[in-house]
Amino acid sequence: MTTPSVRRALTARAAALQGAGDRALEALARARVLVVGAGGLGAPVLQYLAGAGLGRVTVVDHDVVDPSNLARQVLFGLADVGRPKAEVAAERLRAVDPELEVVAVTGWFDPAQVAGHDVVVDAADSVVVTRAVSDACAAAGVPFVWGTVLGYDGQVSVFHDAGPEPVDFHDLHPDVLPDEGSCAVDGVLPALCGAVGSVMAAQVTAIVAGLGEPLLGRVLTVDARRWRWTESPLRRGPDSRRPVAPAEAEPETIAPSALAAALAADPSVPASLVLVDVRTPEERASGVIVGSIPPEDLQPDARTVVAVCASGRRATAWARTLDRPVVVLDGGIAAWRAEGHPTVPDPADADTLSR
Repeated sequence: MTTPSVRRALTARAAALQGAGDRALEALARARVLVVGAGGLGAPVLQYLAGAGLGRVTVVDHDVVDPSNLARQVLFGLADVGRPKAEVAAERLRAVDPELEVVAVTGWFDPAQVAGHDVVVDAADSVVVTRAVSDACAAAGVPFVWGTVLGYDGQVSVFHDAGPEPVDFHDLHPDVLPDEGSCAVDGVLPALCGAVGSVMAAQVTAIVAGLGEPLLGRVLTVDARRWRWTESPLRRGPDSRRPVAPAEAEPETIAPSALAAALAADPSVPASLVLVDVRTPEERASGVIVGSIPPEDLQPDARTVVAVCASGRRATAWARTLDRPVVVLDGGIAAWRAEGHPTVPDPADADTLSR
């Protein structure tokens, strides 16, 4: 049975900080925080928010736990492989603070999810998702914490379009670009995820309870080769009077089991669908779904395109560049393999070897 002493013990050290006390704890207890992404950044963010004394945390993630996640996504263990990250994360948070209300959403970010939250944390590490989060938060007047990591590099900032220093993600990256790079190809230092995620979690308590000064109008960059942290100012760009752009709709998705059943049960399916694997050649070398082709081999015809990548993120970004029906494999190859569906050698490798 939950007792008030559990939360008092969790928040005792924060309450002892200069300028904190009951005022800060009450503010935290009222706060409702939305965390988009429970992966490399979201895991440490959620781990530190679990004991912060918050009122409610909503976790949004469409992916499942993969063995390659475990070195840096510290909420998960081997027993969690194949399970939805949002659900596992919610269990871990409740285990720390039974008084914390936790909502798990096993799907993609939807701008409507911002409503009812005081702070949003964008831990999806995707430019496409961040632009959608930025626009949704600007429309709702809600501040959001952003972070990113790749290789040895990381960044953290706080955006608030309606704040005293109005600034949003578009001011940092005014050009609309798709996601570039991936942890699978470029690698990532596991401890860097923890370092950046910890700073992101601290921004939430700074915004909600004044425990420190949030990074509003400032971008903190870390180079983990030398462990050098630098700070750069960020100001509203010249298009400050621009209207808030509507968030792009997510493309439709298909579950791995549904795709496998369609491919196995109906011989006519290949005539109506074309599988396009948008991963890099190095990633495709680990195996592809039978019948897959690389993006450059796609022909203009009436078939529906099923876009495939490692987890669904890059496929979603790529889908928006096509002027034809595209369905994204939900969870990507990771989810396909987690359900036990087979992959085959990439035919492109065989073509290369034969030349």
